[in-house]
Order: sequence, then C-alpha cells, then structure tokens
Amino acid sequence: MEIRAKHILCEAIGLLRSGMAGMLCTCLALAGCSLDDERDACCEGAIMTYSYRPYEVEAFGDYIHSLRHYLFDAAGAYLGEIPPGQELTRQPLRLDAGSYTMVTLGNASEQTVCGFAPDEGLENFKLAVRQRFEQQQDILCNGDQLYWGVKEFTVESGPGGSIREGHGNAARASGTGRLVTYMNNIHCHLEVKVVWHNVPQDFGEYVMELKEVPAGYSLCPEHCSTVEGFVIPRSEGKPRKHRLRVPMLSQELYGEFVTLRYTNDHIPVFRLWFGDEAVTGDIDLSRAFREWGWYPSRTHVQKYRILLKLFGDGSVEVSPWVEASIEDWVSGGTFS
Repeated sequence: MEIRAKHILCEAIGLLRSGMAGMLCTCLALAGCSLDDERDACCEGAIMTYSYRPYEVEAFGDYIHSLRHYLFDAAGAYLGEIPPGQELTRQPLRLDAGSYTMVTLGNASEQTVCGFAPDEGLENFKLAVRQRFEQQQDILCNGDQLYWGVKEFTVESGPGGSIREGHGNAARASGTGRLVTYMNNIHCHLEVKVVWHNVPQDFGEYVMELKEVPAGYSLCPEHCSTVEGFVIPRSEGKPRKHRLRVPMLSQELYGEFVTLRYTNDHIPVFRLWFGDEAVTGDIDLSRAFREWGWYPSRTHVQKYRILLKLFGDGSVEVSPWVEASIEDWVSGGTFS
C-alpha cells in the first residue's frame, strides 16, 4: 500500500512537472522574442530593414539582388563597409553609441561602379561608371541596374542598443528598435527599335550610340533631391558616350541601354553606325522627349522605348515605341 502510494505520488509530481514545463513553454512562446516579428527586436538589438516600393507595392526581391553598406559617423568621416546580413532586407547594427549615416547601394558590382572616395568623407562620396566599350577609355557600355538608399540614425546604448532615426537631439525614436531604409531607382532603361521604310543598305552588325549620358553621382545626402517621393542623388562629372553592338534581325535592330539616370538638362543624342560609317546624323532626343511630355527629372522610374524609322532621303521618324492597337498610337516627329 505504501509502495503504491509512493508510485501515485511520483506520477502526480511527474504530471505536475510536465504541466509546469508546458506552461513555461507556452509563456515563452507568448512572451519571448520572435526573430521574424518586426515588432520585437529584443533578441537582436538594432535592426535596419530595406524596402523598395516603386508603385506602393513591395518589390525589393524583384529588382535588388545585392547590397553594399557604407558607414559614416555624424561628422561625415568614413568608418568602413559593413558586410550584408544573412537576410538581404535585414541588417543587424551592432554599433557603439553615437550618430551615423549609412549609404546603401543595390546591385553595384566592382566591374561597373568605382570612383568612391570614402577617405575624403561623406561630402565627397561619389559614384562613377567605369565599364568601357571594347576598352575605349571615354566610351561606356551597359552598367548595373543601380539602386540606393541613405539613412541617418543614432544608436543610444552601445552594441545591440536602441536606435533612433536622425542625428543627436533631433533623433526620433523608432518605437520598435528597427528602422527602414527605402531604396530608390537610380538607373535608366532606354529601349531603341530601328526599322527601315525600304530595304536596309547594309546587313550585319550595327552600333547604337548615345552621347551626353550622365556617368556619375554625388552620394552625399545633402546633394540629393526628391522625385515623386523618392530620393535621387545629384548627377556629377563629365557626360560620356555610350555604345551598344546590335545584330540585324528580320531587317530590324533592337538595343537596350542601361545607364545612369537622365535629367531634363541631360537627355542623350542618338546616332546609328555601320562600321565606321554614320547611318544617321545626331538625333537630339531632348526635342522628342519634350514633345511627348517625358521629363526625366520628374520621374522616379526611368524606362523609355523609342522607335526610329529610317527613310531613303536620310530623314528619320522618331516615335514612342508602343506595343498597342492603332487607337493607342501616339504620332511621332520627323527629324532630318
């Protein structure tokens, strides 16, 4: 009887312990840290997250595939490049207490972006395109589809501490221990289709050329502007030529330029070449852009498509390239 009583007592204690353990697990599940919950940063400290919403819908993963983070102190002195986190959109910030500025570039490769002068400080922090067309020093070819973001913030209590947006006394509490850096599109797509009114004189490979293409930016936040709510860096440096080799297919040419952003004051001039012979004269696209109401400095995503029709007398008809029905067609202009 005594043995059975002890056995029952042991079972009761075991059940009690199991119940308490279950209750403890439940409490931890309810009150503990969730690394996936953006409202709870207690387990990891300060976090910077990244977002790209070109049309009010999250699209980061569709367009941005790598990030590089450049850290500066409140005075603009360069502190170093921070390796990206395991999750591209989520960057832990284990920093000493102080105020910082972080500039982030998306899709920036070593091959196509250079010209950083971080040792000179944030005021002189620059980006320049260096991808050369067939090793020609002053002529560029397609570069990266670049994005950028910048955030000023203050860490209050050392590594893993709380984080505020802004510098010093002007800093505002995030409320969650996390801040968001919104990325901005800083490249331009120009698609060009060339057709002939009659039969082309030459068959083979052509070269499409743009002149007056911006080739650099200042990445200092004080030099940027806002376009449709997006932050855009200021163009800097000498504009360059940009070339593409394009094969003829079905008596048509198609090329897509990927460059830095145009501005209202720097819209390229187009010319078509076959070998060393100019097939067209200079076609100033700024005239066409104005006629069509295309103002690059007002547009946060720059993606343009143009159609060139070449005539036997040397004239060129330039139109928006629209894949649509005849009711949607927009008439173009003719340029000699």
